[in-house]
Amino acid sequence: MKYLFTFLICALILIAVLIPGANLPEVDFTGLDKIVHIGLFGLWALAVYYDFNLKGYKYVIAFLTGLSFSVFTEILQIFVEGRTFDWTDIIADAIGLFLGLVLAGTILRLIKKIFNIDSSKPS
Repeated sequence: MKYLFTFLICALILIAVLIPGANLPEVDFTGLDKIVHIGLFGLWALAVYYDFNLKGYKYVIAFLTGLSFSVFTEILQIFVEGRTFDWTDIIADAIGLFLGLVLAGTILRLIKKIFNIDSSKPS
């Protein structure tokens, strides 16, 4: 299925942001929330890079699309019990997007090497 990874990561992010605040586990680790945001949007960027075969100006479009998705998820949280809009989450998401887009090629080459995937072979 085309764009499967991007769809799955979008669904994962939406599920995560729609969990009511009372259902979130209490974690005694400062900054974990921001690490999760960086990770989720880094995965989103990796999926988009893979699914859309990014090159050239498409990196900027992907980054702006991801940033828009980030703002959308923060707005959604206004309507979820125990959740709030948080600008610092958007900043963490932007960091994840940037890192994901910058590192995507390297990460995918490493995955192909680790799992011995030859992309030249027909599937």
